Parts: sequence; structure tokens; C-alpha cells
Amino acid sequence: MKLSELSERIKAQLRGDGELEISGVNSLDGVCAGQVTYVADAARLRQAVESGALAFIVPANLVDNPALAGQSLLIAKDAKLAFARAIAAFHAKPYKSRGVSPDLVLGENSRVGAACSIHPRVTIGRDSIIGDCVTLHPGVVIGDNCRVGDNTVIFANVSIYDDTQIGARCRIHSGVVIGSDGFSFTPDEEGRQFKLLQVGRVVIEDDVEIGANCSVDRAGFGETRIRRGAKFDNLIQIGHNVEIGENTVVAALAGFSGGTTVGRNCIIAGQIGTNQHIIVGDGAIITARTGVTKSVEPGKLMGGMMPAMDYQQWRKSQVLYARLPELFERLKKLEKKLSS
Repeated sequence: MKLSELSERIKAQLRGDGELEISGVNSLDGVCAGQVTYVADAARLRQAVESGALAFIVPANLVDNPALAGQSLLIAKDAKLAFARAIAAFHAKPYKSRGVSPDLVLGENSRVGAACSIHPRVTIGRDSIIGDCVTLHPGVVIGDNCRVGDNTVIFANVSIYDDTQIGARCRIHSGVVIGSDGFSFTPDEEGRQFKLLQVGRVVIEDDVEIGANCSVDRAGFGETRIRRGAKFDNLIQIGHNVEIGENTVVAALAGFSGGTTVGRNCIIAGQIGTNQHIIVGDGAIITARTGVTKSVEPGKLMGGMMPAMDYQQWRKSQVLYARLPELFERLKKLEKKLSS
């Protein structure tokens, strides 16, 4: 497409020749002649100019950098978002129904909507409803009394237990398990673990993406709920009765204990873990490998292994921790001096 057309699609201001023909979009490390790429900061400008790219998507603070003089630019308030839109402009494929495989196992009173793509070896239980333009890849198993919204894509070998509700335009990647039992036992008179039956359900709202091999447990009572627009990386555990707020993003290997509530627009980094029944407020950021033992105020930046604390306080503590041997020796000398 022409550069002028791309600038309109990605909502970026064009500086340069709008008639240039763009052959594709690529990362800065792999860009070829004729393609557009994204430059995040000044440290990579030299590499960008030497790459031979036809045009560059840049943030406004790079526009007047001398290294970009004479280059064709797509200037965006959020350059990374513009780059994402450029990728979609070249690579997003329009949906085309492939029909329903003849070996679909469809339970009693269940129905599949119009224009779906149902691959081989899919099983759907009783009383379940699959919306329009849904894609179910091979090996998907959907239980009884489930709902899957329009335009949702469920990849291979996903298991969805009974009574689960999934919204529209969701993407659920391979190996995900939704609706398995929450982890809840109590010892009986002889010390044997007695199971608390999990009789709730899972509700996943519209526009949610769940990465490969995540697990979302059903509620003990009531609901485990993933709200609209939440995004999950791979290998994440969502415990029973957890609620994840709108547009919150969660990186890999995070674990949420039962009853945890996470607010809207939070950023949860990798390998975090939460205590039961805590609340993480709207807009909070939890840095990697943090143990969250207490509720977190809205907008707070939290870090630290165990327990979590204010991020700046944690950084100062880490500096002191590295100096402990030195400080210990100084303390010993001081005590020796005072005792003499």
C-alpha cells in the first residue's frame, strides 16, 4: 500500500512522500528495503537509518533528531500502538468460514451458530450454545451448559468444563483449561483431606485473550470472572472466585490465590503470587517476582520478593542489602572500639 494510506490506517502524521509504495512491515532487526519499521528511542537511530527501511514509525520526541533528516516518517503519539496497527494492516486475515467438520460430536439441545469454523475432533456437550463465526480448532472439548460468544477463537486442545460462559471476540490459546475445580480441601476427623465441592462457574467477558496452558478455576460458589479486555500471557493460574478487572494485563507464571480481586488497567509482571482474598486496586503495577501478601492501593507501584512493599522503598532496601557485609564489619569495629 502507499505510505499515505498506511498513515491513515495507523493514525499517524506523515512526513515525507506519501506516494511511496510499502511492501510490508518488520521489526528493526529484520527490516528490509521497501518496508516500514518502528524506532522506539534515540539509541537505535543509527541502526534504523542503516537498515534501508523505506519509512519509520517514530514518537514525536524523535522527529527533530538530525539522524532522521530526509527520512520518511510516520509520527504517532503512541508509536508502539501505531506499529501494532501497521502489523495488522499487512498481516490480519479477514475471517472466512471453513464450515463444520462432519466428525463434530454435538450434545443434545446444543447448537452451533452461523458461519462457524469447526475443525475435526471437536466435542460439545449438552445444552451448550456456540455463537456465530466461532472457530474451534482440533481437540477442543466444551462441556454441558456452556456459552461461547460470536467471533471467538479457541485453539487446539482447550478444555472447557460445564457451565462456563465465554464472551465475544475472545482468543483462547492451546492447552488452556477453564472451569476446573478450585483448590479447596479441609481435613476430616482422621486427618484425611475432604474436598469442598466447587459448585460455581467461570465467566469470561468479551475481548479477553488467554495465553497457552493457563488454568482458570471455577468458583466454590458464585463466579470466577475475567472482565472485558483482560489479557493473559502463558502459564498463569487463576484460582477460584478470583476477579480480574477490565484491560488488566498479566505476564507469564503469575498465580492468583482464591478470592483475589484485581482492578482495572493493572499491570501484573511475571512470577508474582498473591495471598487469598486480597484486593489490588485499579491501575496498580506489580513488578516481577513480587509476593503480594496484603491489599494494594489503586495506582500503587509495588515490588519486592516477600512481602511486597512500596517499590522505591524496596529499591533502597536492595542497595542496603548489597552493603550488609561492609556495614556488618563497620558495626563490629565500632562495637569493639566502644567496648574498649
